[in-house]
Amino acid sequence: MEANKIKICGIKDLSIANFCIESDADYLGFVSYKNSPRDISFNDSKNIISKLSKPINTVAVTVNADISDIKEIEDSGFNHIQLHGSESLDYLSSIKKSTKLKIIKAFGISTQNDFDHIGDYIDLCDFFLLDAKPAKSEMPGGNAKKFDWGLLRDHNLGRKFFLSGGLDMGNLEIALKNNITSFFDVSSSVESSPGVKDKIKIKEFINKVKGK
Repeated sequence: MEANKIKICGIKDLSIANFCIESDADYLGFVSYKNSPRDISFNDSKNIISKLSKPINTVAVTVNADISDIKEIEDSGFNHIQLHGSESLDYLSSIKKSTKLKIIKAFGISTQNDFDHIGDYIDLCDFFLLDAKPAKSEMPGGNAKKFDWGLLRDHNLGRKFFLSGGLDMGNLEIALKNNITSFFDVSSSVESSPGVKDKIKIKEFINKVKGK
């Protein structure tokens, strides 16, 4: 299995972004969703990305974004887009044809039925992201909820995937021991309060993923 990779999601300021880079993160996620405490505009994201200390994979995390925004996302300096809503195959196809953005498609998982249509997206995605399925009152992601990883045993998804949903230092250990994936996505458990990243927690989490 390849070396473990980690995405720190919910970046909102340059200091934290550069700290993540210095701490050996592989991806930075910037959330564009007005109801999230981690929401940041494309313009503010662009300002941060333009000042990063080193090149890194940057991910625009969107939820059913207007297709007209996609070009702005690419122009803001992002090289990945994460689709965390109910985006259609045609929507993904349009992104793939009109931009160079790599596509991460997120899926909420709570039962075996939630895997039924993931395979339809294989040819249009570079990665999948598996998260806990949100309740109607919850945000599409970032709810610190974990899903039953045992559901993954019967599936070969055909794409590399990020494991997300309530990852913390405790259950991360389980995920690593069971070789569930090589890609990990974390947000809320490396915060001191919603939307406020904690450098000590970030460093500890990255070191655990990297085996340092």
